[in-house]
Amino acid sequence: MSKVIELLNIYPESFKINSYSIEPFRIIGLIEVSIKYTYGNERVTLPFYRSSGTNNGKIKGLWYPIVGIKIRDGRFTEFTEYLNFVLTNTTRVNGASSGWLAKSLFFSHQKADSTRIRGFSGGRHYEFLLEAGKALRDLYDHGNYYYMRSLNAINLNHIVTSNVIFQENRHTQRENFERFIEDIFHDYEK
Repeated sequence: MSKVIELLNIYPESFKINSYSIEPFRIIGLIEVSIKYTYGNERVTLPFYRSSGTNNGKIKGLWYPIVGIKIRDGRFTEFTEYLNFVLTNTTRVNGASSGWLAKSLFFSHQKADSTRIRGFSGGRHYEFLLEAGKALRDLYDHGNYYYMRSLNAINLNHIVTSNVIFQENRHTQRENFERFIEDIFHDYEK
């Protein structure tokens, strides 16, 4: 797969959200971003969730990136073959419970850098993902989002791994998303 070169910007008008859980309170969301690949710039949908507390050092109200949401208990089988591989190799037990927010990839296994907020990857995309998380917090706090009632775990996973090609893109959402995840996974492995 080709490498991600650079995350360029987010499209605030594309921000969609829905409530995910009450205890703990969590919201899930999707935002479109522009990513520069070796084959050109592509528009890609990325999934995030809003943290409701400070478990594992999370900051209340900040939006954190995820790969998707687990819909069945056990091993990773519900995502694409590549995403299942990445999640299997970045979680402690090679599986998870239904409803688990697949975020382990963004919590680098390397020794924590005290100057960085955990949950935004340990690599070169850290700054962009953190800034995106802050931008989503501001958009949400100011009511600048589309409430998508149908956005649940199944639909979120389907949207980020769909074979749709966005207008002016050359590759599918799935190809672009997997390349983005691959780039973060390579940083995770270092």
